[in-house]
Amino acid sequence: MRQRLAADWREPLPREAQSRLMLTRAALVLGEGLGLLLALFTLHARLPMGSLALLLLLHLLLNGIAWARLRAGGAPLFELAIHLAADAALIAALVYLTGGYANPFISLLLVPLILAAVTLPALFAWGMAFWVGGLYTLLMGHYRPLALQVSAEAAVDMHLMGMWLNFLLTAALVATFAGRLAATLRRRDAQLAEAREARLRDEQLFALGVQAAAAAHDLATPLASLRLTLDDLRRDYAGDDELEAPLTLLTEQSARMGQVLARLGDAARARGATAGPKMATATWLARVVEHWGLLRPEARVRLEAAVDLPARLSHDAGLEAVLMTLLNNAADVSPEAIDVRAGLIGKPGAGQIVIAVLDSGPGLARELADHADKSGWGVGLDLARATLARLGGTLELADRPEGGAIARVLLPVEEGQ
Repeated sequence: MRQRLAADWREPLPREAQSRLMLTRAALVLGEGLGLLLALFTLHARLPMGSLALLLLLHLLLNGIAWARLRAGGAPLFELAIHLAADAALIAALVYLTGGYANPFISLLLVPLILAAVTLPALFAWGMAFWVGGLYTLLMGHYRPLALQVSAEAAVDMHLMGMWLNFLLTAALVATFAGRLAATLRRRDAQLAEAREARLRDEQLFALGVQAAAAAHDLATPLASLRLTLDDLRRDYAGDDELEAPLTLLTEQSARMGQVLARLGDAARARGATAGPKMATATWLARVVEHWGLLRPEARVRLEAAVDLPARLSHDAGLEAVLMTLLNNAADVSPEAIDVRAGLIGKPGAGQIVIAVLDSGPGLARELADHADKSGWGVGLDLARATLARLGGTLELADRPEGGAIARVLLPVEEGQ
């Protein structure tokens, strides 16, 4: 608990929140100056202008320090708490010289408290509440009376008018700045929650990837033994019409399994390697479809890709795995009618590459149910979405009006493309 609290003290606010806090404090100084001018020229009060001007300069200097800290990267929470406490002390000093607790603008002490409650942890907010309450209590017994050259009745009316002006000023500060500060902090909390969910999802996917890698390693040896046994059986029963076809099928399927395991190994070895050269997306997509066709020779794919698509990395194992998953899903329901289309949408430099895989199967709901029944895993599309999210893309699934389903991959166009 103590370690977490210490970390919170050193944690900076988001830059946007600190900027709004600076604007609020600057508006507070402006309100102080306007109040003094009102008392001097409208109420004709006798004020110690030298001392009041010095306090205003100190308040401006404090805001200047806070602005410099913001330009340098931001201040931690405990430093912001010190700044707000100093704001309250300077307001109390101004009130001390202008009538004490009888000054209607004494409620400006609530502004630093409100800002602390909105931006700082509860411990700091409670500390600010005790600090502001203590200052108010001191001002009840220690202050410099305000000498006004008006009658008692006029003084009461002016006091009520000052309370009204102070209420409007405080309400404007809270509504304009503190509300926006709260909205900024809520957005930050939402972003942190999304980051935590993404990290949890990545941890789950990492665990699944480790299990898959271990399974691929464990399968390599028995698969090699299976292929050797099948080769021996084909030699021993060469010319046997009843066994030749099933042995040939088994050999082909074992070779396909070997290709899948080899691809997993290549992806693992390339995980820490530097990115390869770029090639045209249409060329890269044609190679991916051609490689997949070797694994699913029974499938028929029609590829349509725009020639002006931006270039992509020649070795993008994650995106290739996504397309393999979508192609396998399409081949399971309509191996004779698969269309792959690639194009560009949006403005140049800010658009998206769209790769669509279309099938002529029974529709999205039926296909998802069939795949869940067959595999029992239901993680293929989750892995695809997670991979695309890391690339800044998305996956959209929908039914086609003419029948079948469409899986649409949207990828952002990288800068400089």
